[in-house]
Amino acid sequence: MKPSQEKIRSMSKKISIVLKLGFIVSNVIVILSLIAIGILVLSGEETKLSFLAAFNVTANNGTTISIEARSLLIMFAFMLIDTILISLAISFVYAIFDKIRKGFTPFTHENTTRIKKVAIITAILSIVGSYSDSLVDYYTIGELTWRVNIIGMIVAIIVYCISLIFSYGCDLQKESDETL
Repeated sequence: MKPSQEKIRSMSKKISIVLKLGFIVSNVIVILSLIAIGILVLSGEETKLSFLAAFNVTANNGTTISIEARSLLIMFAFMLIDTILISLAISFVYAIFDKIRKGFTPFTHENTTRIKKVAIITAILSIVGSYSDSLVDYYTIGELTWRVNIIGMIVAIIVYCISLIFSYGCDLQKESDETL
């Protein structure tokens, strides 16, 4: 095995561990979001009021800002969507590095498809994620300042371009394999 191949394989082992931890954390957040939504939708009035009281915010001037159940439900729903998308992206990237860790070439059509999916998820997150942030602002300070996350869109375009480079790498890998 060439030194560059050994280096990427070694790094893939470390990256796989970090991604696995990230996947676990994001899934815990999904579960917590589902629990919060369940409390807001299915619980009795007393439990709901106790739950809502935990989200009261005290401003710098000492006033307390309360969030309505419906508003909190919307925020948790967006948090759930964001976190599911993040979990999906992590799982796609993990699958790529797991294959590399096992000694496979990174230049496969399967990995190209995974990278394209990560680009799509990144683009969606730059819209949905920034809307989630603006909802928090709206329900806590009364300002709705939704904007598409331009940096996220640029990253999505870059990741998509990387998928095109991987597609080209797949073609070269196929030619190389056929030559041997």
